[in-house]
Amino acid sequence: MTFEMSRRAFLATATAAAGLAFAPRGAFAADELVAATFGGTWANVQKQILAPYFVKRTGASVVQSPMLATEQIAKLTAAKGNQPPFDVAMLDEGPALEAIDAGLIAKYDPAKSPNFAALNPKFQGAYGPAITMQAIGIAYNPKTVKTPPTSWDDLWKPEYKGRVGITSLASTLGLAFLLDINRLAGGTEANMEPGFKKLKTLLPNLAAVSANFGAHGALFQQGEIDIGVQNFNFAEELKAKGVPIEFVRVDTGTPAWKTTMHIVAGALKPELAYAYVDSQISPDVQSEMQKSPWNVIPTSSKVPYAGLVAEKIAKTPADLDKMVFFDWAKVNQNRAAWTQQFNRDIRV
Repeated sequence: MTFEMSRRAFLATATAAAGLAFAPRGAFAADELVAATFGGTWANVQKQILAPYFVKRTGASVVQSPMLATEQIAKLTAAKGNQPPFDVAMLDEGPALEAIDAGLIAKYDPAKSPNFAALNPKFQGAYGPAITMQAIGIAYNPKTVKTPPTSWDDLWKPEYKGRVGITSLASTLGLAFLLDINRLAGGTEANMEPGFKKLKTLLPNLAAVSANFGAHGALFQQGEIDIGVQNFNFAEELKAKGVPIEFVRVDTGTPAWKTTMHIVAGALKPELAYAYVDSQISPDVQSEMQKSPWNVIPTSSKVPYAGLVAEKIAKTPADLDKMVFFDWAKVNQNRAAWTQQFNRDIRV
């Protein structure tokens, strides 16, 4: 089955992607679910694999609206006490904890989600399942970067002056990178100054600071950067499209985090929302998403790791435990202040 967006769905998605307000929920059809997603690879893979599966399963339609996790939190907070602008949230660990604390998402009922029981226990959250692990490293253009990088320190090499790309702290990619160089410089989640001091010395090499994954990937496609921080499966999708790009994990440990899905508190279509989230964690959907060009790390115990996921990231779920994780509850205490500091000091 193919998935074709209606004009109304396209406009709703385009509006959300542009950072504008959602249309009133009353404008949507009675059997239409509204789900937030991330931009870039996630918007693509959920449109091509998850949406058709959900439509076939329920007979309903779905509007998938790409936006950062921080944007989702802002929209849900603004609508709190009124009708929420979407039914399903997709969040990284830090924003997910913020959403729980603010009462923006509902507790997840496994009885309404047949595929939940098959998840690896570490991915069974009380407020929603982890749908993947995100792993980051360095992406580079092998035509211009002749020696494959092995360390974050390679981004500071003089030969990459004006050719390095990172993302802002609005994206978990940018924040995880800063947290990791801070860790390596002796900092902690309570003290980011070593990381900021290190990051300021990267300024001569920076060509761009992107707002999100999608914009960051476009810089590689357009040849505006040669090397930079990137998510594993985003880099592999670009490579599958013919972009000259390679991905490597750094030798000091791979920063990683869970990405989760949630039923929004007061969701207009809770039954459809459960069907949508349960579809995302189904073995069928996760098996398809693990294939190239998507290379999404599965969380269902019924989907063995294979392909590039097994080759480059993990052969078993136990391998994921060896990655570098951060205390997102502590991070959330200072994220707003760090974002302000980043926006003030890290300018290209």
